[in-house]
Amino acid sequence: MIHSQDRDHLKMKRIKQITDPQHTLCRDDMIWALHYVQKKVAQGEPALLELPKPRLLLNFQNFGEAAIMLFSGSQSSHLENERIRSCLLEAMHGLLSGEDYS
Repeated sequence: MIHSQDRDHLKMKRIKQITDPQHTLCRDDMIWALHYVQKKVAQGEPALLELPKPRLLLNFQNFGEAAIMLFSGSQSSHLENERIRSCLLEAMHGLLSGEDYS
């Protein structure tokens, strides 16, 4: 059984991996990040409730764009990889503190 502290450590490790520009994102990374955002929204994450409406819309726009890129399977170049990473980071805005992905 995985304890809460272990889950937090694994979550932090995965976030650092996804945000690392040296790491080539894979489909599992994208799915994990999108699921992370979806779960936090469904839980009513307080950090999201503090964001202004325009920022929330930007989060949602980037969530949708990342999801479309996932379905299109168009991550073939370094530029596409960085665009996907950028969308995922924008979609997670407000959910990550500075120490989560620095």
